[in-house]
Amino acid sequence: MTRFRPRRERNVTRRLALTLLAGGALLALLPGPLPADEPPQEWDGLARVKSKKLDHVYKLPGADFSGYRRVRLDPIEVEFDKNWKPNDSTRAPSERLTDSDLQKIKKALADEFRKVFTEELGKNGYPVVEEDGADVMRVSAAIANLYINAPDRMSAGRSRTYTTNAGHMTLVAELRDSVSGQLMARAVDSVQGRDTGPFMITNSVTNMSAARNALSKWARVLREGLDEATGRAK
Repeated sequence: MTRFRPRRERNVTRRLALTLLAGGALLALLPGPLPADEPPQEWDGLARVKSKKLDHVYKLPGADFSGYRRVRLDPIEVEFDKNWKPNDSTRAPSERLTDSDLQKIKKALADEFRKVFTEELGKNGYPVVEEDGADVMRVSAAIANLYINAPDRMSAGRSRTYTTNAGHMTLVAELRDSVSGQLMARAVDSVQGRDTGPFMITNSVTNMSAARNALSKWARVLREGLDEATGRAK
């Protein structure tokens, strides 16, 4: 799969997802201005490491992941790109996205995220649990900069179609020890519409095939990282 990365790695992956999606489970501010063309080498005590699978990965020096056997997944946050304004070119009130429509889109993607991560981790020996523990890694994850192109709006009834062909979304994630709360790793990664193909979101029926591909990739990277740390990697 060829990744589409114009504009200097998409302006350092959208300025590292606009300082990690402030609010809720993820609340982390960059230590000062971020250079326009290069990511920081150190971020909140984490050191940047090379990754062939994700845009930006930071790890706590000396962190030991080998003891983790289960995962606690915090509620998933979803935020639209601040430049996504789907109603600007729509005059007919019946074709405009309502606040309810926006919340449904967010919920659909958040639900799919949790489902995909739970499936990938669970089937490979890392059950997703609701409690903390010495062998539990806590994962706080979110989708930021969600931009959905909407070339067509179907006027019949309430059926509308939105596609992400050339749209984009960004994963922001933090891994912590569930007992101490120690921040151990952080990742930021973007996908473009060309990475995974178009997917459609409607207010009544949601086709998340390409979005699921991106989510599956992120879940697989996390699982493979755990495999390597725990010695399960083949």
